[in-house]
Amino acid sequence: VEVCGALKNIVALGAGFTDGMGLGDNSKAAIIRIGLMEMKKFIQSRYPSVKDATFFESCGVADLIVTCYGGRNRRCAEAFVKGGGRKSFEEL
Repeated sequence: VEVCGALKNIVALGAGFTDGMGLGDNSKAAIIRIGLMEMKKFIQSRYPSVKDATFFESCGVADLIVTCYGGRNRRCAEAFVKGGGRKSFEEL
């Protein structure tokens, strides 16, 4: 559960970059889908006993969707792209 919480922030950065570049909803959905698959693969490679159902509970897909549509990391990545990368993430 804790690892899902950390990895979702990385996926949210990708979603924010997609938003900042104006690539559209389908691209963002692809980032989220592939991100969830990669999260699952990464976590199960290190914690083989984790159940698939864990990724479909609040700590998995639900938290990922919320973060990719409104989270701080998504907003910062979008602002970074729209600002031409002139500000650091700390400044944003």
